Amino acid sequence: MRLWRKFLDFMNMTPREGAELKDLAVFIRFLSVSYLFYFVLTSVALFASTYYVFAIIEFLCAGLFLVVFIYTYRGKTNFAMDFFGSVIVAVPTVLTLTTGWKTNFQWCLLVEILVLYFSLEINMEVKVKLFWVISLDFVLVAFFTHVFPNNLDFSRGWGIYFHVISAIFYAGIFHIIAYFYSNKFNAAEQNLRDVNNKLREMASTDTLTGLPNRRTMNEHLTMLAYNYERSNQPFAIAIADIDFFKKINDTYGHDAGDYILKSLATIFKDTMGEHGMVARWGGEEFLFVFENASGNQARGVLDSMRTQIEHSDFHYKDETITVTLTLGLEDYSIVSGVEATISKADSKLYRGKTEGRNRVVY
Repeated sequence: MRLWRKFLDFMNMTPREGAELKDLAVFIRFLSVSYLFYFVLTSVALFASTYYVFAIIEFLCAGLFLVVFIYTYRGKTNFAMDFFGSVIVAVPTVLTLTTGWKTNFQWCLLVEILVLYFSLEINMEVKVKLFWVISLDFVLVAFFTHVFPNNLDFSRGWGIYFHVISAIFYAGIFHIIAYFYSNKFNAAEQNLRDVNNKLREMASTDTLTGLPNRRTMNEHLTMLAYNYERSNQPFAIAIADIDFFKKINDTYGHDAGDYILKSLATIFKDTMGEHGMVARWGGEEFLFVFENASGNQARGVLDSMRTQIEHSDFHYKDETITVTLTLGLEDYSIVSGVEATISKADSKLYRGKTEGRNRVVY
């Protein structure tokens, strides 16, 4: 098991060109090793059947795949890919024409079509042209080997050995190709999913505070209103505004204002907990929604939060900033609807401002 792990670590080494070509390099390595063993093992059958010339040719072909394998570690992955493709087209063509269709070398041509489409370095137009070239080669090889048959005569034992090795090799080679294609597809799908999740998060979250944005809150309120109609689940809406926020920006700068917004967002999230949702409604305004709660219940939570903020010192660089909030709170009414409920909470917020700020008006 440890030896197998070391083998896999060696096969998965990043090529000198960098990580962007690692998948291609590892793919070629596994294919090259498979072909190397295939040609070595089938050359044994040819040698045992006294086809010495073919046995030597196969052994030399195995050496070509060793060269391909080595090049993937020396910063020549693209060259190794091109060389590998040339070898598994030229060698099977020659071997099939000289040894006959029954030796099964011709199927390597179809393997090259699958290998060809794995690389991102070759554009699709070139891939399609090469596909037709290889397909034509395969058809011509099939035609000539059947019109002018030249099958090698193996003994029964070595013939079985030869075909079993071929069957194992092609099953293994298609497994390797399917495995790498599957990994590539899954990785692409995961990347797409991650991008979509990121876009969804960006569309639903305020980038500065990390709180849900106005759009997300509106969707949430629509759902709560629907639940209220079905099961009469109450909820309360509060809108908060930072007192004299413009003065904070003018006195300490907009970076300080951003710091205050982010600091308050953290307090808001901690306060709401399982009570419901808070969102940045716009500028220095925040909207709170208390689910399965009345305004009286929400008022106690909000007043406690307001008091905590009032007695907190927010340190920005060398400055200490004091912050207070004014909030308007209203119970949701199915008669009024969501927009009217928010409007009523906003009117109470305005009333709180005129009455001296730093209070919850319900």
